Amino acid sequence: MTLNVMVIENESGASDVAEQELRAAGHTVLTCNEADDRPFPCKGVADPSACPLRSHPVDVALLVRTGRRAHPTASESGARCALVHRVPLVVAGDPVLDPWDEHATRTLGRTYDVVDACELAATAPIEALGRRATEVLHEVAGPSGARAQVTRRDGRLRGRIVDVGTMTLNDASRAAVRIPMALRELDPFAAGIDIGIDGR
Repeated sequence: MTLNVMVIENESGASDVAEQELRAAGHTVLTCNEADDRPFPCKGVADPSACPLRSHPVDVALLVRTGRRAHPTASESGARCALVHRVPLVVAGDPVLDPWDEHATRTLGRTYDVVDACELAATAPIEALGRRATEVLHEVAGPSGARAQVTRRDGRLRGRIVDVGTMTLNDASRAAVRIPMALRELDPFAAGIDIGIDGR
C-alpha cells in the first residue's frame, strides 16, 4: 500500500528524517511549501491547483514538531487545512504543551520512526464519521447492534455497515442511500463516498 503523505513541520528541517523514512518505505511525500520557502504564502495561495489537498488524494497528514510550543507556528498551517478536509493527522514530537493533541488521530513522542503510525492512521476508521453514519443507520432501522465504520482511501470515504444482525435488507439498503448524504455534510471534500454492507 502506497500512501500520499502530506508532511508539515513547525520549523525548517524538522521533518527531514521523517520524510526520508516515508520515501524509503515507498510512500509519496507532499509538502505545502517549497524547500526554504517562507511559511506564507503556501503553494495553494500562489497556485490553488498546487495545494497537495487539491493535486493529490491525501491519505494522511504528518505534522513534525521540534521543541515545546503551546501554540502552532506559522509553518503548521497545513495541519489546519488537513483537519478541515478530514484527513487523519499524525503528530510527531514532544507531547508536552502540544496544541494538536485532541485533534490528532495518532501522536508520537518522537520525530523519527513515523512510518507505522502514518500507515495505521491512514487505514483506521474515522470515528466522527463512523458515529454519524451509525446514527443514520439507527434512524432508519431503529436501535440495533448494527453500526457503521468509515475509512478514507484514495480521497474517497469508504463506509461499511457491520454487525447487521436482524436488520432487513430493505433497511440496510435505505441506510446505504442516506449515509452518504450525511457524510457529505461533514466532509464536502471527499472525492466520493462508497457504502458496503457486510454479508449482503
